[in-house]
Amino acid sequence: MIGIIGYGVYVPKYRIKQQDIGIPWGSFGMGEKAVCGWDEDVISMAAEAVDNAMKHSGVKAADVGALYMGTASSPMIETHLSPVLAETLNLSPHASVLDFTGSVNAVGTALSQCMMAIEAKRIKCGIVVGTENRMVGPGSDAEVSFGAAAVAMVIGTEGTIADIEGVESYRTLFLDRWRATKDPWVSNLFDQRFYRDDGYAKHIEEACKALLAKINKKTADYKLAIFPQVDARVPAGAGKALGMKNLFPDLTGAIGDVGGVSPFLCMTGALEQAKPGERILVSSYGSGTATAFSIVANDAIEKKRGSTKTLEKYIAQKTYVDYPAYLRLMGNIRRVPY
Repeated sequence: MIGIIGYGVYVPKYRIKQQDIGIPWGSFGMGEKAVCGWDEDVISMAAEAVDNAMKHSGVKAADVGALYMGTASSPMIETHLSPVLAETLNLSPHASVLDFTGSVNAVGTALSQCMMAIEAKRIKCGIVVGTENRMVGPGSDAEVSFGAAAVAMVIGTEGTIADIEGVESYRTLFLDRWRATKDPWVSNLFDQRFYRDDGYAKHIEEACKALLAKINKKTADYKLAIFPQVDARVPAGAGKALGMKNLFPDLTGAIGDVGGVSPFLCMTGALEQAKPGERILVSSYGSGTATAFSIVANDAIEKKRGSTKTLEKYIAQKTYVDYPAYLRLMGNIRRVPY
């Protein structure tokens, strides 16, 4: 069975308190979020996460047949970022490398496509990496909430610590957030209830129900459910629709909304505590598409514990920046050229 051989995460050490962002604009925030440092970006974060995942998995670069990156934060319209990661790992020039972009569901899509490549026996194993640092406008709601982080998974059939029992998607033509080529930052429809009920909750519910029917499982078979953490309240709506109350603890007050990375970042935290045989229901969502996965920890999960830096340790390591420094880090204020 296809599963997760190893995983790795990366969360920048820099934090800004959400209230420091909100106060100048007359709004508020109750937690804090992770911020890319002066020498960090989506590629450097992804590289750190991939390095951690490779060490955790024990897989050699020569055995990796594909590297798929999912992000809604690519700075490039033409040219992919994944070849940069392939070069850092010294992957074969024959390895398949591809960026999945245009939606915060991109990481879920990348993982499902990697599984398809393995099922088709095109590759022995592959790497799936998600990385986010979405551009935000000063004074916007997104500026308070959007954080930065990366996650990577080595996927294959041998040496797995958690098996992926099934995957299912649900798609409609639903528009909630977007960023056009002419736009410097993300826009949305400013209707949170519409997004929450008709977008997020509905699509996750439909994807998860279809998955459970496909693999003949019930919600009672799962120890935990993990959905994208947009804020501390939104995941509960999807959980209620499915009849699941045991959701992964909220991280948005610690690192912010990290987009497509969120459910898989939380998944690594859950696997750090999972016992063999325990199931986790994971779903990503973005731009009218949800992709759900059924993951079950196997007997090998205990053996690899402690071989990579955990999500908990990354969150605990932090240094604060103030709002003017944050604006400079995001490129929203710049020094006049001389």
